[in-house]
Amino acid sequence: MPTERKVAIVEDIATRMRDAAAVYFADYQGLSAPEATELRARLRENDVQFVVVKKTLSRLAAREAGVGDIDGFLEGQTALAFTQGDPALPARILKEFGRSNREVPAITGLILAGQTLPASDALKLAGLPPKEILLGQLVGAIQQPMARLAATLNGSMGKLVLTLASLKDNKTS
Repeated sequence: MPTERKVAIVEDIATRMRDAAAVYFADYQGLSAPEATELRARLRENDVQFVVVKKTLSRLAAREAGVGDIDGFLEGQTALAFTQGDPALPARILKEFGRSNREVPAITGLILAGQTLPASDALKLAGLPPKEILLGQLVGAIQQPMARLAATLNGSMGKLVLTLASLKDNKTS
C-alpha cells in the first residue's frame, strides 16, 4: 500500500515531467557530496531542477505523465534534471561538469517533447549552440535571400534609370 508521501512525490514528478521542456536522466554514482552540491548549484543558476528520486517512483511518475518506457534510463544512481527553458542547457551543463569530474554524471537518456530519447541524442543536444544563437542564425538565413533580391532589384532599377536618362539626353541633343 503506497504511503501518502510517495503518492505526492509521484504526482509532483509526473507534473514536472509534463510541464518540462526536457527531462534528463543522469547516473551520478561516484560524485562526492561537495561535487554533487557544486553540480546542483550550477544547474540551479540556470533554472534547472536536479532531483534524486527512487527508480520505482520515477517509473510510476513517467507512466502517469504518459511518457514512454524509461527503464533503460534508470541505471545506477539516477537523478532527474528538469528544465522549463532551453532544452539543451542541462545537457551542456552535465557534459561540461562531467569533463572535469571523471565523466560523472553520465547522461543515460532524456524526455523531449514527450518522447524518450537515448543518451546519444542528449549528447548531440549538448553540442548545439544556445537557443539565442540558433535563432540569430535562422533570422540571418531568412534575411539573406531577401537582401540579395533587394540588391538585385536595386541594381536593375539603377540600370533602368541610367538607360532612361541616357535616352532623354540623346533626344534632347
